Amino acid sequence: MAKELFIETKKHRRRFNILIFALVIMAEMLFIYGNYHGKTDPSEGWMFLFYNIPIMNCMFFSVAIAGFASRLMDIEHKGEMLKCLYTFSTSRRIFFAKYLYGAISIFVLVIMQCGSILACCRMLGFDSSFPTRYLVIHGVTTFIICMTLLSVQLPLAFFFRNQALSISIGIMGSFISFFSLFLPESFVQKLIPWAAFVTSGFTRLDWNPDTRVSRFYVENPDCFPVIICICWIILSTVLTLILLEKSGVEESEKRVSCKRNDKIILHRLPVEFLKLKGSPAWIAFFIVPSISAAIGTINYLANISILKDGWYSLWTQHTLFLCYFFMPVIIGIFAGCIWRVEHCGTNMNLLMTHQKPAITVLGKYAATCFITSISLIWVMALYLISGSIIHMDGKLPSGLLLWLVMGIVGSWTICAFQVLVSLVIKNFVLPIILAFLGGFAGLACIAKGIPYLTPFSLFDLAMNQRELGAADVSLFAFSSVIFITVFIMAAILYLSHVDVRTNE
Repeated sequence: MAKELFIETKKHRRRFNILIFALVIMAEMLFIYGNYHGKTDPSEGWMFLFYNIPIMNCMFFSVAIAGFASRLMDIEHKGEMLKCLYTFSTSRRIFFAKYLYGAISIFVLVIMQCGSILACCRMLGFDSSFPTRYLVIHGVTTFIICMTLLSVQLPLAFFFRNQALSISIGIMGSFISFFSLFLPESFVQKLIPWAAFVTSGFTRLDWNPDTRVSRFYVENPDCFPVIICICWIILSTVLTLILLEKSGVEESEKRVSCKRNDKIILHRLPVEFLKLKGSPAWIAFFIVPSISAAIGTINYLANISILKDGWYSLWTQHTLFLCYFFMPVIIGIFAGCIWRVEHCGTNMNLLMTHQKPAITVLGKYAATCFITSISLIWVMALYLISGSIIHMDGKLPSGLLLWLVMGIVGSWTICAFQVLVSLVIKNFVLPIILAFLGGFAGLACIAKGIPYLTPFSLFDLAMNQRELGAADVSLFAFSSVIFITVFIMAAILYLSHVDVRTNE
C-alpha cells in the first residue's frame, strides 16, 4: 500500500488539489466577513462562527469533495491508464491508496478550517479564548462527515468514466440537505450525510420574533448523525469491495453489433447534440428543478402563515436557491461536458483541421443556451403545476412572463462565461467550482446593490424581481449583450491564437 500511496502522490504533483480546499476556506471566511453586521456580542462571537460555518460547509464542502474525488480519478480515465496500473497492482490497492490520499487531504482541510475559525475571531474582534474542546469536537465531526462524503463520491468517480455523474450527485446531495434545513427537524434529516454538518452541531440560535433579538447558546452535540455517517462509511466500503472484486477494466469504447447497411445515413441533429447522445449531463437540468419545486412547495405549505403573498411566495420558494446556486453549477457541468470530448486525446487537433474556431464556439454556446432555456421553461411549468395541485388562490403574477424571458437571457450570459472557462481550463472540475463560487459572487453583488456587475447577479435579478426590486430592462439588456459579446469573442480569439495541446 505504501508504494501505491507514493505513486498517487507523484501523480498529483503540481495539480494543486489542496488549492481547491484553500479556495473553499477563503470563500467561507469572506462570506462570514462580508455578512457580519456587528450585532453579535464579541464574547458570543465564537458561537456565531460555530453556528454559521456548518451551514456553509453543507454547501461548500459537499461540492468541493465531489470535485476533489473526480480529480483523483480523471488521470486514470484518460486513455487506458487503469489497464497499465492493473499490471503491477490490484484494484483494491489502487482504490484504497486513493482513499488514503483523500483522507490525508481532508485532514489538511479540517486543520485549515479550524485555523480559519481562530483567524475569523481575530478579524472580527471575537473572544478567541473559548473552550478548546468545542474546536476539537467541530474538527472531529467535520472530518468524519467529510470522509463519509468521500466514501460516497470516490466509488462513483472510480467506476464511472463520466465524471458528470459524480459531480451531479454531490451537488444534488448538497441541494437536498441545504433545503432540508428550512424544514422542521426530523429523523429523516439526520440520515442524510450531506446535512450532518448542521444536524450534528452543538450551537443553536434562539430568535425572539417579538423583540427581533437573536441569542446563541451551546448544548450537547447530537452524536446520532455522526453514528449514521460511520454506518455510511462502512456500507460504502463493503459495497466498494464487492464491486472491486467483480469489476474488470473494459475498453472505453464498445462495439455494437448491427446489421450491415450499405446506405449512408446523415444525421440531421446538430453535431454538439450528437456528441451528448447517451450522456447523462442534460438530465440534471430536469431533475434538479423538479427537486427544487417539490421542496419549495413543501416549504411554502409549512410556512403558509408567514408566506402570505400567494403565487408570489410560491415563486420565490421555487426559484430563490435554484437560481442563486444550483442552476449556475448545472450550466457549468453541461459546458464542461460539451468541451470534454475535445479535451480528450487529440480530438481538438482533429476538430481544428476542418472547422473554424468561431463555428466551434458558437455551436457549443448554442447547445448550452438551448438546454438551459428548456430547463427554465420546465421550472415555469413545475411552478404552475405545483400551484394547481395545492389549489393556490388568486391571480398569477403580472410580470411572470417577463421574468421568464429575462431569466432566459440572463442565463445566456452565464452560458457564455462557462463556455469560455471550460475552453480555457481543460480540467472538468475547476470550471464547475468557479460556477459555484460565481453564484455566491452574484449574491454578494445583489446584496451590495450592484446587480449588473456579474452575469450571475443578472440572472438572479431577472428571476427574483419580486424580492430584489424591478430591474431596469434597458440596462439589463445592455449588460447582457456586453457580457455575451465579450465572453464569446474572447473564446473565439483564444481558440484562434492559442496552440492546441493534448496535455493539461
